[in-house]
Amino acid sequence: MMQEQDLHELAEFVSEDAPVLSLYLNIDRHNRSTEEHKAVLRKLLAQATEQGAAPADAERIERFFEHEYDRQGRAVACFACGARKFWRGYTLPVPVRNTVFVGRRPYVKPLSDIWDNYERFGVLMVDREGARVLVYHLGALEEAGGTLGTEVRRHKQGGWAAQKLQRYEDQEAKHNLKEAAEWAADYLAQRKVTRVVLSGTDGNLAEFRDLLPGSLAAKVVGQTTLDLSAASVDAWEQAFKVAQEAQQQAEVALLEEVITSSRKGGTAVTGLSDTLAAMHQGRVHQLLVDPDLHMPGRQCAGCGAVAIEALAACPYCGGALVASADVVNLLVHRAIDTGLKVSALDHNPRLIEVGGIAAVLRY
Repeated sequence: MMQEQDLHELAEFVSEDAPVLSLYLNIDRHNRSTEEHKAVLRKLLAQATEQGAAPADAERIERFFEHEYDRQGRAVACFACGARKFWRGYTLPVPVRNTVFVGRRPYVKPLSDIWDNYERFGVLMVDREGARVLVYHLGALEEAGGTLGTEVRRHKQGGWAAQKLQRYEDQEAKHNLKEAAEWAADYLAQRKVTRVVLSGTDGNLAEFRDLLPGSLAAKVVGQTTLDLSAASVDAWEQAFKVAQEAQQQAEVALLEEVITSSRKGGTAVTGLSDTLAAMHQGRVHQLLVDPDLHMPGRQCAGCGAVAIEALAACPYCGGALVASADVVNLLVHRAIDTGLKVSALDHNPRLIEVGGIAAVLRY
């Protein structure tokens, strides 16, 4: 399994004299057969060669899948730079977007996203008598624990006495939920869990959320319905889906903020031309881009500025402009090389409306 030092090593590796080929392949067997995965791999490697990857590096990755890969996990990340004798291959426990990238550095954003969101991930299942916690490390079950309070029964008999007894039982249930919330907050904090998905009935979770300490409430990214006896694999699958949906919703909300801010002249821009200008000025903090956006243009041979307008010379330094088949690719490369966050929003109609690309600005 990938370790934190592996991510740091990849992030720090830079090759000035030879390109680094980064490839991510989603191998989730629920969606495609092995032959279909191989076809996608060949297509990605062909794209890599077109982007300037060394043929030997593409062949190294193909050999890995043919002879070394053990068919485990749900995705694979490979990084190759034969000229620098650099090779790394990792099996990932969560699916990723099929991606190929050629640049001076390994493309580590998908890995850093997995690390940030799922390094220590908790599923907290609750009912009226207690709680069960599953802690996952990068998608693999690492530890499980639980707490059990007073047994709570729901009485079906009518009458004043039964109602009084039911109120008592409800108080006991609330006491159990309160103790479970305090226990879970401490348990998850000790294990440095950063994101949590709750599971239970709507009624129990509504009451439970009101009892959560602030430290734990801030880590909750969503909720689902699982039985306390659910298998850890099933719990992970469901919780991962919920967390992904929450992340996508957050990106959509961010896009709306960016569009609004851009129209008011705030710290955001939309559209390729304005985003390119902001990038050259060093003002971009985060990119939001449609993965299917491609646009021919020109790049300055001197300062590296990118433009889509028909200009005779670079508007910044006066240098010669060289034709580029895809300036969006150049823009994303530069963003990644300079450590900016890049969020890919698939077929988002609002992003398409504003030109397929937008940016959060530093100032």
